[in-house]
Amino acid sequence: MSLRILVADDDVRVRTGLVAVVQALGHRTCEAATGREAVQVTERERPDVVLLDLQMPDGTGLDVLPELVRDAAGPSVVMVTGVAEVETAVAAMRAGAADFLEKPVRLEVLQGVLERVSRGRAVARERDLLRDEIARLRSGPIVGESRGIHRVHDQIDRVASTPRTTVLITGESGVGKELVARAIHERSKRADGPFVALNCAALADSMLEAELFGYEPGAFTGALPKGREGLFAAAEGGTLFLDEIGELAPELQAKLLRVLQERSFRRVGGHDDHPTDVRILASTNRDLAAMVEQGRFREDLYYRLNVLSIVVPPLRERREDVAHLARHFLAHFEAEFGREYAGFDESALAELAARPWPGNIRELRNAVERAALNAGGGLVRLEHLEAGEARPAPPEPAAPAADSTDPAAPYQLGLESLDWRAAEEVLVRRALQEAAGNRSETARLLGVNRATLYNKLKAFGI
Repeated sequence: MSLRILVADDDVRVRTGLVAVVQALGHRTCEAATGREAVQVTERERPDVVLLDLQMPDGTGLDVLPELVRDAAGPSVVMVTGVAEVETAVAAMRAGAADFLEKPVRLEVLQGVLERVSRGRAVARERDLLRDEIARLRSGPIVGESRGIHRVHDQIDRVASTPRTTVLITGESGVGKELVARAIHERSKRADGPFVALNCAALADSMLEAELFGYEPGAFTGALPKGREGLFAAAEGGTLFLDEIGELAPELQAKLLRVLQERSFRRVGGHDDHPTDVRILASTNRDLAAMVEQGRFREDLYYRLNVLSIVVPPLRERREDVAHLARHFLAHFEAEFGREYAGFDESALAELAARPWPGNIRELRNAVERAALNAGGGLVRLEHLEAGEARPAPPEPAAPAADSTDPAAPYQLGLESLDWRAAEEVLVRRALQEAAGNRSETARLLGVNRATLYNKLKAFGI
């Protein structure tokens, strides 16, 4: 991690030497010759670390230390001392300094101190991000800063201002389509009314009709003597969310279309129409347009539902949101488990960002829950993500044909259909994981330069 480091020392030779060494270690520098100048440069340049000489011409490092560390987001201060001043340096650490160095400063010692300070700042930053996420936990269920999620929020706000507009929410399983439906309801004038959700794939067709519209006494064998109200009645004045709408049988599609057109419904076994004031939101992970072309979904119902379409992007297309979502779930489990976590270390976040997440947000949530249980508290590390994780067994190698005499035959089999791009992406992801997200090390492992690696990462959406 490259740091911005302020070297504060009145001896120009020492200061110049430290600047050269720090820059050789890959960090950026700024300089100060007095304690007061160190405070001024800190306010202007916002360094991550201050290497502060204990003896300054306008006092001691202890005099300006309180001003440098008064802000929790301020720099980490490393005192630079002579051998006889070590006890004073220890006192400075008690007053807020992060570490100390003895003169003459040795390269390997300086490097070790900067690495410790860098790790400490990373952990503190991750802890602060987690605390912020805990504070935001109740502010809204849709988490993320990606362009795709901003677009979803804009569409939610646009449609929430309308009282009845139907919305078709599409996306792969696990992307959070119901969360989008709930957000539309909660931001609309119907927020005080009920939000009722039904998975259309969870019930048989005969049961689904009764569940939606209710039924009259004696409508069918097993019906309650007093009959029963359905979900349209339960959602009156609010929102009815129909998940997996593509699973509706043709006869139910016709009845739902009538409700949308007439704003009324008829109970199973009944003859009277009941007016309804319900906004209908529907979702699917299937291609309804293709189903219309195949004659498996009514075209008129499709257009009635698809007044506005909101496409929720899969997690692999919004990788910048993975860390936000992981912290959001960890904050949730902190409250649920009654444990205190410090967030994720860098290797764990790199692993989360590199995974393909075919199960989308639902899969990520399960992974964070498992890691939180394994960690027990504190910082969640890479080993906590991997422990107890079910991995598919590698396929058994195919046995060569008994009558094969051509030595090239095993390589010719399926060669033309092999997905080289997918194989290349797997290699890049494995190298990135092995290098714990370090791109320079990843490039070295792959035997390519950094520019080539960056092009590959961009091409694969990593």
